[in-house]
Amino acid sequence: MRNKTIYLLLVISTTLAMSCSRSDDAGPIIENTKSVSDCGIEIEDNTSVSICLNGTDSALPNEIITFASTFYSKNDNPSNTLFLWTIESGNIEILNIENSIYGEIAKSIVTIKFNADYTGNAIIAINAENINGAGSREHIIELESDNL
Repeated sequence: MRNKTIYLLLVISTTLAMSCSRSDDAGPIIENTKSVSDCGIEIEDNTSVSICLNGTDSALPNEIITFASTFYSKNDNPSNTLFLWTIESGNIEILNIENSIYGEIAKSIVTIKFNADYTGNAIIAINAENINGAGSREHIIELESDNL
């Protein structure tokens, strides 16, 4: 009887260990080194409105890359900032947009997928506005040469 109990405990332990394994995970998420999560915005005492857009200037087909924009509008609550990311040209698509607030600065990060048939000449644009101010920027992304 004791052998059956040990055998049963061994089977249950093995089953639990296998059911909790990480083999079903999609695998590690590899951060693209071209991705950015911030951009340097300059604010001085006399600044009324300031916006920046940061990200890579080149990409390959099938890449997923993040771009960042920050916006400041004097005397405005940054939580009232509205961001609008648009694709002006290029075979790319927006996968995700995350907005956040840091003090007086509103921040937006966009994740863009460069489709399999991406051939360059992409333009993304960011428009940001608040009660007292608005700003916009465009960014061009060319096809990266994969020849090293």
